[in-house]
Amino acid sequence: MDTLKEDIDEAKNRLEAWWDHEIIDRPVISYYFPRNGSSIAGFLDIIFFGWKLAKNPDGIEEVITDFERRIQNLTYGSESIPSFIPYYGAGIMAAIFGVIPKFHTQTVWFSRPTSPNDVVALLEDVKLNANNPWYSRLLRITEYAAKHSQNNYQVSMTDLGGILDILSSFLGPKEVILTMKRRPDIIDACRAIILEKTLKVYDDLQNIINKYNDGCNAWLNVWSRKRWYPIQCDFCAMLSPTWFKRFVLPDIIAQAAHMDYSIYHLDGPNALVHLDDLLSIPELTGIQWVPGGVREPMGHEKWYTLYKKIQAAGKNIVSTVTPSRLSTMYRNFDPKGLYLRTIFFNNKLADFYLPHFVGGDGGEIIEKSMEWAEKRNLNRMSRSDFETFINKNKFKLENKDPKKLLQEINRKLKRKKEV
Repeated sequence: MDTLKEDIDEAKNRLEAWWDHEIIDRPVISYYFPRNGSSIAGFLDIIFFGWKLAKNPDGIEEVITDFERRIQNLTYGSESIPSFIPYYGAGIMAAIFGVIPKFHTQTVWFSRPTSPNDVVALLEDVKLNANNPWYSRLLRITEYAAKHSQNNYQVSMTDLGGILDILSSFLGPKEVILTMKRRPDIIDACRAIILEKTLKVYDDLQNIINKYNDGCNAWLNVWSRKRWYPIQCDFCAMLSPTWFKRFVLPDIIAQAAHMDYSIYHLDGPNALVHLDDLLSIPELTGIQWVPGGVREPMGHEKWYTLYKKIQAAGKNIVSTVTPSRLSTMYRNFDPKGLYLRTIFFNNKLADFYLPHFVGGDGGEIIEKSMEWAEKRNLNRMSRSDFETFINKNKFKLENKDPKKLLQEINRKLKRKKEV
């Protein structure tokens, strides 16, 4: 296999510093764009995660062959590290506990309705050994992928899931809440069992990866030389701060303490009430805020106060943003501990939007062109308008493609008009 990333040692050194809230020579950044005229749409399941293993749980050979073929045409820019994620859906630990995963329309459902009176015994009886089909499968799949990678790319930890999210696969959300009220001792017993076995599976899988790979990664796709994991509890969006402290926070603290580093996956506006409690955890390294279900995406100005609060608490930030918000974020926030990821349709767009510290224009020509066009009530720039704008502002395009730049300006003008 051809070398996927020439500067990987430099990237890993910067990421090591990032985890410790330091900067070596410049801030970290992660970006991707396709090569050889390929469409970026064909790589999204590589950059994030795909569903091929969820559809065919034992089809690792075919999936790895396809992965290795396609990544040859994907550029991993700056601190993006080539990684393969053996993905079976969010919360595959539920399958280890006996749930049969059901793939349906780009997601995996985990459900095994169980009475609160029976759930503790069910969870206790689960053994992590060769007779457990999903535990054995994850060990086998991870070993195959890590060994086959020959350290040309990282094999990431699969998505194990949050403690209460896994429990909800058995009791269902309503019954979890009712049992918290009526029989909190049952919830506590289940949490303890799930936590212990989840950490055991994490260690077993990471020990396999460490035999073949340099470092640790996960579905959030931020490489670390030391052990880390994205901690989550999507169920917490249904809980009050009091119940969050009672039933969720202790498990997050235990998981964070088990790792060298950790990032909390904070998902949805209803979970924001728990941010202060999360920021108070000394062992927690950072936060990934995902504003699911609302119009404003990651990196939007609406969330600036939240980002500043996270940074003021000394925590790192992980966020995926649109190309146009990339440089804006670096200009508005402390670059220490700031990890931003974006995807470009091609290398020309990368030149337009990448920050100056990695040789891009920082989006400045496009930003100023938008202002210039709006002052003149232009919904679209002609080639003559574009030339006038460039000459009057004395911009030097150097290696930038004027045709592609004009196309991008008009695309943004059209989109702004539609909004």
